Amino acid sequence: MRYPPSFLEEIRARLPVSAVIGRRVKLRKQGREFAGLSPFNAEKTPSFYVNDQKGRWFDFSAGKNGDIFTFLMETEGLSFPEAVERLAGEAGVPMPEHDPRAEQREKERASLHEVMDLAARFFEEALQSRAGAAARGYLMNRSLGPDLQRRFRIGYSPGERSALKEHLAAKGVAQDQMVAAGLLIAGEDIPVSYDRFRDRVMFPITDFRGRIVGFGGRALAPDVPAKYLNSPETELFHKGSLLYNGAEARKAAHGAGTVIAVEGYVDVIMMAAAGFAHTVAPLGTALTERQLQILWRMADEPILCFDGDK
Repeated sequence: MRYPPSFLEEIRARLPVSAVIGRRVKLRKQGREFAGLSPFNAEKTPSFYVNDQKGRWFDFSAGKNGDIFTFLMETEGLSFPEAVERLAGEAGVPMPEHDPRAEQREKERASLHEVMDLAARFFEEALQSRAGAAARGYLMNRSLGPDLQRRFRIGYSPGERSALKEHLAAKGVAQDQMVAAGLLIAGEDIPVSYDRFRDRVMFPITDFRGRIVGFGGRALAPDVPAKYLNSPETELFHKGSLLYNGAEARKAAHGAGTVIAVEGYVDVIMMAAAGFAHTVAPLGTALTERQLQILWRMADEPILCFDGDK
């Protein structure tokens, strides 16, 4: 059976590797990791390490490594489905039923990821066009030069009502996919759907696997009611469970031993430019409980560094 990635990720999120392995191997904290004697070889000096931030274990004496599922497979001889069923029960995550509709949803999610990447490329190209001059000026005034623009895939959404819509349609993307991705404003009371983001500096938002799932748009015009506009909740984008720069910060947090949460996209980019790649930002006015849980999983010492305004 092929399990939905989101199902396996939820089990991993609920069960730290150290908790699963600690039932079989005596672990001792060593900095940001845990160390213990190999369960596969007789040894006196620990060569077995567990890293909760990475969600992985490493046995240097046996030349093996893996996650919580492979650990049960290696130590108890379980098949992958058996290991999944065991750990799902421990985590309190219901097993998915074999459902062709679920498989279809996974295919649709993969298709939406492709649509989001096409949109990001369009915004990047628009930033470098004549129409993106004001957006480039805004970014340069914030010290966000070309290198940072490329690194964070910053873009620009043209002011026309259907610029992105027409571009994606020419690429073969159906309108219902654009709506499902949160890129269009549509509804029964809207005769003709139109681009959600217009005349904005665009900041792509990724999941923790680095895939673009949404956007944050900063208005250039001063009289726009919403200075910042995020993607709506979609099949891919769940604002309260994501962090801006989360994928890259999680990697950097392992070496830094901490993760820093700041207020906005530009704050994150400036911190990263200054050498603090382990910096993230929530996608709203306050950290959610889920985001706090993620921060604690990323590092032993999360640091909150928000603006001092009231």
